[in-house]
Amino acid sequence: MRALVWDGTGLHVDSTIEVRPPGPGEVAVDIAMAGLCHSDVSPMEGRIPQPTPAVLGHEAVGVVSAAGPGADVPVGQRVVLTVLRRCGECRHCREGRPTSCSASGRPVPSPFSRDGEVVHQFVRLGAFAERIVVAGEQVIAMPAEIPDPVAAMLGCATVTAFGAVEDRARLRAGESVLVTGAGGIGLNTILAARAAGAGPIVVVDRNPAKERIARTCGATDFIVPPDPSRIAPAVQALVPGGVDAAFECAGHTGLLDAAVRSLAGGGRVVVLGLPPTGATLDLEVRALFQDKSLLGCRMGSVDPHRKLPDLAARVLRGELDLTPLVSAVVPAQDAARLVDDLRNGRIDRGFLRFGSTS
Repeated sequence: MRALVWDGTGLHVDSTIEVRPPGPGEVAVDIAMAGLCHSDVSPMEGRIPQPTPAVLGHEAVGVVSAAGPGADVPVGQRVVLTVLRRCGECRHCREGRPTSCSASGRPVPSPFSRDGEVVHQFVRLGAFAERIVVAGEQVIAMPAEIPDPVAAMLGCATVTAFGAVEDRARLRAGESVLVTGAGGIGLNTILAARAAGAGPIVVVDRNPAKERIARTCGATDFIVPPDPSRIAPAVQALVPGGVDAAFECAGHTGLLDAAVRSLAGGGRVVVLGLPPTGATLDLEVRALFQDKSLLGCRMGSVDPHRKLPDLAARVLRGELDLTPLVSAVVPAQDAARLVDDLRNGRIDRGFLRFGSTS
């Protein structure tokens, strides 16, 4: 089987990877397409720990090709993936809040191997492969009418952003918004803010080339700051008194501090970006006075089995158009070029083709 393997120094196609059959409650999924997210690049940059060799990737669409005993997913079902492998029994799972389940982030034995040695599975998925094995609760049915790139993006970038805006921040029509970082998550966040009727929507990114796509998604203002300390004054000049909600999508603590300083009274900051492991925030506590809030957010703070079907229905009704974000689709062997394009801001959302479902 072919898979993209990160060995600690490079990302390359390996045709000698083996994947075991699905066990009880598990399914095998033949991957059609996987999105390249900044989270997939983080292990390569040393921002998060990851044992090697490893199959990276976590945002993908495919077809169930086999089911283990007790797995209630039909073979042939088109699905998107979720990193959440919840226990289903704790209070958080019973109340429909699987992102708070302590078991959902625990490591599980990898289904991948090579020459009898373990090949690790990134975030319980390892979607950069022709076939993967995951728990049955990690797959969610996806309508055939939705194109592969859009379907894949729904499973991570879109559900995270729309959950953060609609469920975590509970953004209301007419509220003002700041988005820091116009990558895949940030652009989806702009779309979600526009869908919620927010305005103005101020976007910050160090790459001036991002302004066009940011405005296409709904940004009303775009700032390229010389450094994070200049962001809050610039935002306050555009939105006197500060913004009602800010979404930090770049994983940069300086931007997070700037977002807090850009808030109006009663405002809230939602943290979506993935900072380096061990990163800390030197925050003036009094900055949170006047009922301001700093909110963590994991995968949109939603139940993907409820949120994803809703988002898919909105796509089918024409209420949500994600196609402007799809800037590159390449075969798996061109992954290194796609990674370089992502790192250098030349793409908005790139995708790796393994097979096809649509």
